[in-house]
Amino acid sequence: MACARLKTGELNGMTTTWFIAKEYLKRLEMSFEEKGRKTFSIRFETNARTEEIEVFPGTEWITLTTRVLELTDLPDEDRQYVYEQLLRANARLTEVSFGIDRKDCIIVRNAIPVVGISYDAFSATLEGHMTGVEFFEKKLLPKLGISVPE
Repeated sequence: MACARLKTGELNGMTTTWFIAKEYLKRLEMSFEEKGRKTFSIRFETNARTEEIEVFPGTEWITLTTRVLELTDLPDEDRQYVYEQLLRANARLTEVSFGIDRKDCIIVRNAIPVVGISYDAFSATLEGHMTGVEFFEKKLLPKLGISVPE
C-alpha cells in the first residue's frame, strides 16, 4: 500500500503559512474565526461600524481584504467619479490599495510576502489594513457622497 505524500509546507491541505497566520493572530490577541481551514475572519470596530477583515494565507503571500462598500446600486454615471477617487487614494497611500472585487464591492487590500515574514511585519501589515479601512470611512466615503447603512 502506497503512502500519500504531503507537498512541502502542507499538512492535510493546510499550509505552513496558515499556521503562522493563526499564531500571529493569537499573539496579537485578535478575536478571529477560522473559515474552512483556509481563511480567517477578523471583526473590528471603527467609528462608523463593524468591519470584517478576511485573512488569506497563501503559499507566497498572506493577503488581507475588507469589503467596505457595495456598488451594485450605484448608477453608471457615478462610477467614473468613484473609480477616479479610488485611483487617487491608491496614489496617496502606501500600505493598502483600493479596488473592486468580483461581487462589485469596493475593497481595501494589502498583502505581506511569506518569505522573511515576521511577527512585527505581520502586525504592521494588519495595523496598516485597519488604518486603510478607517481612511476609507473618514476621508474617502464623504468625498464619494454615498450613504452607507449602519
